[in-house]
Amino acid sequence: MSGQSLATEAHFGPPSECIKISDFLHEVAALEQSSHKVFAQSADSLGDVAQNAWTALSDERRASIEAECGVQDVRKALGDVITEPRLMAHVMRSHELFTHSIYETAEVSGRKKRKRLTVEEPAEEHPQVTSLRRSLEGVRLRCWPLTLHSALFIRPPKQSDHNTLTSTKYLSLPVNTTQESANRSSEALLFVTVYDRLTWGHKLISRSSQHVLLSSHTLGDMFDSIPCTSNEMPERQPDGSWTDAPAAGGGSGAVIFLEDTAYGDGLSDKDYSDKLVECLGVLSEKKRTAVEKGRAMHDVTFRSLELRLHHPYWLCHAGNCEHFFVIEHLRAHHASDPPLSAFPLTTQITPPLLDTCRACNKAPAVSAVTGDIRLGESPFMICGPCWRWMGAPKGEDAEKVEVVPLPKHEFGWCV
Repeated sequence: MSGQSLATEAHFGPPSECIKISDFLHEVAALEQSSHKVFAQSADSLGDVAQNAWTALSDERRASIEAECGVQDVRKALGDVITEPRLMAHVMRSHELFTHSIYETAEVSGRKKRKRLTVEEPAEEHPQVTSLRRSLEGVRLRCWPLTLHSALFIRPPKQSDHNTLTSTKYLSLPVNTTQESANRSSEALLFVTVYDRLTWGHKLISRSSQHVLLSSHTLGDMFDSIPCTSNEMPERQPDGSWTDAPAAGGGSGAVIFLEDTAYGDGLSDKDYSDKLVECLGVLSEKKRTAVEKGRAMHDVTFRSLELRLHHPYWLCHAGNCEHFFVIEHLRAHHASDPPLSAFPLTTQITPPLLDTCRACNKAPAVSAVTGDIRLGESPFMICGPCWRWMGAPKGEDAEKVEVVPLPKHEFGWCV
């Protein structure tokens, strides 16, 4: 039991060998120390030789080398196009039309052709646009124009290509968790990508978020960093009403399964890891996977684990809400990176798909109505204005109607 099907594993890999994070940090520290000694001894001599060779050249020769190696001409040409709205609009329009025609020509399947993209060209071309078009057509590089084979690398945008964040999200956990250290070689950065099953096809997955954690962070820190709609489900109050605000935290239990070990949240005497081991124990030997119960996820740091890159690991919480997370990259902390106290980082969050009101089919739904015979189905997703216009039900059936607020996606979805 690893929580992955063959269809899911086809999205990843090939996985690396198991990497012990602590050994990786020791090797980084040793390499940094040895390379520092070598470069410290040779930097002065190499610098003197290079400086003497450069000063020995004539002024004309130095000016010629600087002009040949500089990119100011390319930078100026690009800047002139980007800063001029008329030229930038022409470039974008031409590129979109060209790529669309290539993709449409290369489409050989029996699927219905997409609607042809048409853009009205201005009646008269501006002299600046004419000059730019002629200069682009005069490029002699054979790799400059796109060919029919470019269709292999052109696809329409997916939902996972979008990002709700306008900038990197800094969670800034307490210092005792991040263990701020002056020696950067004592910390490794783990780049984690989280995937969810698609609601309309459980054999398909889609990226939901991306994060950067430190080796001193725990599995629980990673779990707390992942935004999930299951953490925003409304709660029923004793009086029968529903909370409008989401239940932050999602403390209904969780388990992380990696390398044949189940790590529960440790919030109860019998957490999800115990239940997982018990569930696998009743399977036949052919279907059973060797699994053992580990410590609580908030007590297990990445530094103490052996992990594989590009291999999907399984996470389950809130009953049956599943995620798969993959360690994409592993490297040492660099001086150009944010300070250790700023981690963990969240760099991408895919916007959740919202239900549309089934009455007007325009506005996003804000409530799920159950038991109302006027709506024809139960539950019925409806927006606020449509529900107000319908009015509350009256009569004997009014007691059977429940209006449950839908998640607003306000907890963890923005900076």
